Amino acid sequence: MILTMIFSAFIFSTAVRSAEPESSLMLFQAIDERLAHMDDVALFKAQNQMPVEDIEREKIVLSDAKQLASSHGLDPDSMERFFIAQISAAKAIQYRYRAALLTREIPTRLVDLQAGIRPALDRLGNDIIVLFATVLHSRSAMEEQSRERFMNTLQSQLLADAEREAMFDAMLEVRRSQ
Repeated sequence: MILTMIFSAFIFSTAVRSAEPESSLMLFQAIDERLAHMDDVALFKAQNQMPVEDIEREKIVLSDAKQLASSHGLDPDSMERFFIAQISAAKAIQYRYRAALLTREIPTRLVDLQAGIRPALDRLGNDIIVLFATVLHSRSAMEEQSRERFMNTLQSQLLADAEREAMFDAMLEVRRSQ
């Protein structure tokens, strides 16, 4: 009986450890997917002569992220720091996309920020917080050994390694609430 309990505990702990990297990968993929929308955000803003920076929208995103993080047992201030890093990376992608448009005609393909892109960004922002909560459910913080996997998961050609590093550094600081 004791051997069965020990074996069951071993199997359970092995399953939890093997699931953790999968939830980390899902988190990284959600971040990548959110950043992948930045070309369309930049295109919409270019087509509508809008600036890349939207401070009021950033305040809403940060406030919503802190509130949702708190409701999922995460430290809201550490989540805010991550979202600031993610927003900075998103703006860098948009600026680079807009710079590329200086040497060519702005594409005429229609994109809708309000009805199409923003709801997807909001959903992905929520998913990222929920995935952070899942990853941190059984540990206190993201682990440094995940850095290379994170760096390799982000696919945007317009994202510099320094921005990837800054996001991962901010991810290392995200904690559960005390």
